Amino acid sequence: MNAIKLSFTFLAIALAHISAYAGNISLRVAYSDGRQGTNFTPVHAELGEFGLTPSLAQGGQGDKWRVVAKNAQGAVIHEVLVRNAQQRHVEVFNQKNGTIDVSQQVRQADGVFEVSLPFDAQIASVEIQQQSTGTAGMAPVPPQLTVFDRASLEKIARSSQVARVQGPPPAATATTIIDNGPSNARMDIVFVGDGYTAAEMDKWHADAQKVINGFMADPLFAANRASINVRRVDVASNQSGVDEPDKGIYRDTAMDGSFYCYNLDRLLCVNSTKVYDIVGSVLAPDQRDIIVVVSNSTRYGGSGGEIATLSMHAQSVEIALHEIGHTAFALADEYDYGTCSLSAEPTSGDVSLNGTRNVKWGGLISSATAVPTSLGQYANGTVGVFQGAQYCTTGKYRPTENSRMRTLGYPWHAVNEGIAKTVFASYAPVTGGPVTQTGSLTNGAVAYAPSASPGYIQAGNGTFSVQLSGPAGADFDLYLFKYSGTAWIKVAASEGNTSSESFNYAGTAGYYYVQVKSYSGSGNYTVTYSFPPK
Repeated sequence: MNAIKLSFTFLAIALAHISAYAGNISLRVAYSDGRQGTNFTPVHAELGEFGLTPSLAQGGQGDKWRVVAKNAQGAVIHEVLVRNAQQRHVEVFNQKNGTIDVSQQVRQADGVFEVSLPFDAQIASVEIQQQSTGTAGMAPVPPQLTVFDRASLEKIARSSQVARVQGPPPAATATTIIDNGPSNARMDIVFVGDGYTAAEMDKWHADAQKVINGFMADPLFAANRASINVRRVDVASNQSGVDEPDKGIYRDTAMDGSFYCYNLDRLLCVNSTKVYDIVGSVLAPDQRDIIVVVSNSTRYGGSGGEIATLSMHAQSVEIALHEIGHTAFALADEYDYGTCSLSAEPTSGDVSLNGTRNVKWGGLISSATAVPTSLGQYANGTVGVFQGAQYCTTGKYRPTENSRMRTLGYPWHAVNEGIAKTVFASYAPVTGGPVTQTGSLTNGAVAYAPSASPGYIQAGNGTFSVQLSGPAGADFDLYLFKYSGTAWIKVAASEGNTSSESFNYAGTAGYYYVQVKSYSGSGNYTVTYSFPPK
């Protein structure tokens, strides 16, 4: 069989697989400003067995986008809250002492984001709902809807597959640096170089290893190394370096890296569309949980968001660690500079409106530690309730006097380490057990176990044991859901009038997840579950 015939044979098999496969879909969606809100356009789609995008917590501050998969009757089969990528919080840190210099909200007019959803035969459409929390004293703005029907999404998936099979080989290559197991059960961190020419690939390899070593030397990442995979993506730029508009310097690079983003001299931005195109050409959705772009420059700076950036300045790894605290662990800024809002209890586990011992992290506060906790009274790292957090000088509280989420170069400390540990543990869902997950709930909110991708566990026949403990005075309920093949069905529940719940359920093999719901009250919870092995 000649090469052309082989190519078309493979393509036919691949397209037949797309039309028949009843799995998940990874969508890359472009967004841009329109006359009546944000315009959304799907630009790339992949089908496969990769995990689902974990949902952001309900409530809190800031607008979110709700992505919903529905059946032909309009019933919601799956929904996930994702960050509104047009609302970008930018921050610039002082190079000398690591404190915050600039903290502000900016609007990103256009870009792309990725989301993974179920896409079995019953899914007829996917909707993106633009939701606004509204302003104080006013009702939320009604959601604006953008609907993609199944046929159009399948067409995009076929086009993406055709491009992959028939198009030229990708310009990029990927190399696994740290391999600790399957991608659907590990946090996969990708480092991709920008502004390195073909002649500078050896320099990029050395720079990448230096950055990776810096990350893995951090005590938090070192302690959770077994839950992490690391990959390096190589792509050649036409010119070396990075744009520096304030100096009149412009370079033709693969991902358009540029300082002076939003007129901030230390803010380093890239073209997110090009980043996803490059990384996505060589890595599957499960293999790119966190993307870090490294620019070929020693100028101090970086940025966070869906894609983190850093330069080769000696202190830039510290910026990236802080930003990954947001992206990977959903930690809030603990500094008190910026635009303060006290409108709602933050969903992040490291800041709160509660200034008492009943705060989210209250279980880690020693009885000998005064609450509220004064500055300079205890050794840094002592868990207490310190006033001043998430852009507010008063009215919001943080758990320690100074941590990496407040000032660069400081440790994460116990509360943030515990939150991160839960995230790392959720990347390796296992049957058997028991598995323990901790978190916090606001009044009326829900949480899920496992809390990260894929958000469910494949289990065997046997007994499913689940226990929940929460704060005194609150009423938390506990549920077990199983996938029926067409929808998630509640199969077990414990709904007492306290926050201590448990059940043992005799179940058959399948896919399951646990839901914890606050019927009333708020605070920390611990859920422990044991599922029979598949």
